[in-house]
Amino acid sequence: MQQNLDNISDNNPLGSGKSEEIGDLELKLHKVTSVLAAHQIALWEYDIKTKECTFNEKYFHILGLDKVGIRYKNLEEFCECVHPDDRHLVSLDRFYEKVNNQEKSMLRVRCIGSKGEIIWLEDHFLDVQRGHDGLPEKLFCYAVNVTEQCEREEKIRQLEERNWKIIEALPEFIFIFDDNFFFQDILMASNTVLLHNAAELIGTDGRLVYSPEVSDLFVRNIRQCLKDGQLKEIEYPLDVPGHERRYFQARIAPFEGNKALALIHDIGDRVQRSNELIEAKQRAEEADRMKSVFLANMSHEIRTPLNAIVGFSEIIALTESEEEKSEYLGIIQKNSNLLLQLINDILDLSRIESGKSEMNIQLTEMRALIVEMEKIHRLKMKSNVRLHVEGLKEDLWILTDRNRLTQVLFNFLSNAIKNTEEGNITLGTELQDEYLKIYVSDTGCGIPKEKLPLIFNRFEKLNDFVQGTGLGLSICQSIVERLGGKMDVESEVGVGSTFMVYLPYQQVTQSVHGELIEKLDDKGQISSKRKKILIVEDTESNYLQINVLLKKDYTISWAVNGEEAVNSFLREQPDLILMDIRMPIMNGVQATEKIRTIAPNLPIIAVTANAFFIEQQQALAAGCNDVISKPYTFEKLSETISKYI
Repeated sequence: MQQNLDNISDNNPLGSGKSEEIGDLELKLHKVTSVLAAHQIALWEYDIKTKECTFNEKYFHILGLDKVGIRYKNLEEFCECVHPDDRHLVSLDRFYEKVNNQEKSMLRVRCIGSKGEIIWLEDHFLDVQRGHDGLPEKLFCYAVNVTEQCEREEKIRQLEERNWKIIEALPEFIFIFDDNFFFQDILMASNTVLLHNAAELIGTDGRLVYSPEVSDLFVRNIRQCLKDGQLKEIEYPLDVPGHERRYFQARIAPFEGNKALALIHDIGDRVQRSNELIEAKQRAEEADRMKSVFLANMSHEIRTPLNAIVGFSEIIALTESEEEKSEYLGIIQKNSNLLLQLINDILDLSRIESGKSEMNIQLTEMRALIVEMEKIHRLKMKSNVRLHVEGLKEDLWILTDRNRLTQVLFNFLSNAIKNTEEGNITLGTELQDEYLKIYVSDTGCGIPKEKLPLIFNRFEKLNDFVQGTGLGLSICQSIVERLGGKMDVESEVGVGSTFMVYLPYQQVTQSVHGELIEKLDDKGQISSKRKKILIVEDTESNYLQINVLLKKDYTISWAVNGEEAVNSFLREQPDLILMDIRMPIMNGVQATEKIRTIAPNLPIIAVTANAFFIEQQQALAAGCNDVISKPYTFEKLSETISKYI
């Protein structure tokens, strides 16, 4: 088109009248061309029949291509000047396709100068000239030098990318507040999930989100920050319905006008670690105290029977009366038994703590065991105390460690006899759903309510004037837990106490006795095809929910924190672990890391209610195979478990 305009002035065979008209037209076109040139816009043509392009000197001058040594005569040469990464945009096939479809879309590419300079060109298809047959003959186009625009856009893009990298690297959130504590804007890292809906927060009064105490803390620091221009730093808790309490740090800085930036960090892990350190310090101090108490108890408990053994051994040598010798021998025998029991308790406790105490699971008939307990302890009753047996009238078979269960019942009955001066002691059994309840009730002195939580603690003695080390009930609790059961106690001062054991129960009749015996392995342990799942969950309601969902298909055990999870894993060797992430004492990430050092292939599924994606990443990095977010459906839980066992 530009060349055609040039030809008008160069070849004019018409008269002067026509010459004046052409002169006016040429002037107008010259003005249009000048305006286009001022905006670095150049016209060019494409002949569809000959497939030739019209690029004149003005085209290269207007676009600034001549300054960087870029010249081309046709589309093939133009493609050679285009940046390699953009050549796929200007292939001849694509160009002809656009021509045939009469497209007018924009095409933006980079051209490379002789010294590596970059010029951005933007081509537009302007119009089509058709012949007498209606078919397109020429395509009119214009090209624009958009280098400055593209460079500005690239700088903006780089700046935005830089800003987002800063946002992702620094805080989880950036809140912009005005001096009245209203949310003005919210910026978040791409992988962060906010506990509230971001769109709904903007324009909202912060007092509707935070507690009055936290709101007052924010308002005071925002206004002080805007007043003196100094950075302020606060820490605060946030309670959201359906979520546990969270802890955050806010660094508040002046932004623009009456607005302030609040850079928000989740410091829950730091607070948790601080609490864990405090708890660890308290446990260490308590352990040191208990060690001293234990040594003092051991010294007293060992010296007392030893004193009697040594003393009466010397007296026997000086006594001639056979009756007195017999009495003294009885005293020596009694104290020897006490000393032996003490040593056995210490060794038993040591074996349980080291995990070397094995359970010999076997079929046990409970009615015969209860009758045996009755016969042994009836002879030990005080004159004013009667022993009753309640419950079983028929044989009842369960899978348990008979010797260990006997040890637990011996301890219960011995304590009841020791603390009951008159009245009754009852040994009973009762079936409750999936558990067999075995209990020992007495009408003894009872236990004060404030001391009930302490009775299963190791080395605890509620009465320093009663013989014993304070280890018996702690050992019993460990045994029952190893058997998959649980213990409980009810007591009232002056009324008496009831100690209860709940053991897992599945009905076993004598007719299938032989069949089950065949399932026992060489160690007397039951071999079952049911997979074992260890649920690590500090909230009982959450455990009960999972137990209800899975107990029909799997054997379930429970640990309430990471430390117990590691111990349960060592004892029970489960086939899969459902690991809650946030727990007291030791969290799920730490527990997973410890278990992974021993069992690199054990399936561990993390269960989390955390709103932040980073916690899921931490769980996977620690060695979890998968992550389930609360709340979840049974289908989702079952599907995830089925992938691994």
